[in-house]
Amino acid sequence: MKITVSLKEKHMDIIEELKEKHVISSEKEIVERYIKSAMSLENDDLIFGTQREQCVGGCFSSEPQFDIKLEDEEYNKLKKVYQDYDFGDYDTEEEEISKTIRCILNFIHDEPNEISI
Repeated sequence: MKITVSLKEKHMDIIEELKEKHVISSEKEIVERYIKSAMSLENDDLIFGTQREQCVGGCFSSEPQFDIKLEDEEYNKLKKVYQDYDFGDYDTEEEEISKTIRCILNFIHDEPNEISI
């Protein structure tokens, strides 16, 4: 399934850092690989269950950035994560999935030794 990922500037900065770290030129590839890695941890609370993932301002300031391809299983897992955690209301499923992806990027930034590709 193809979706357009909406990200904030700070998430684009995180992606740029990861591109340099892994010598990968594609934002799309970085995000897709880290989603797979995050899902393989099988520990949603570790990534999504922290107070830092609750929005306190600027929650809806993300902008569409690029398209990624998700396997149906990954899409459904991210959708379930969104439903299981109290992230607030978004207008579309793409925005909801994007929220979970932003959480993964925040986790990578805050806990770089916990996840890798």
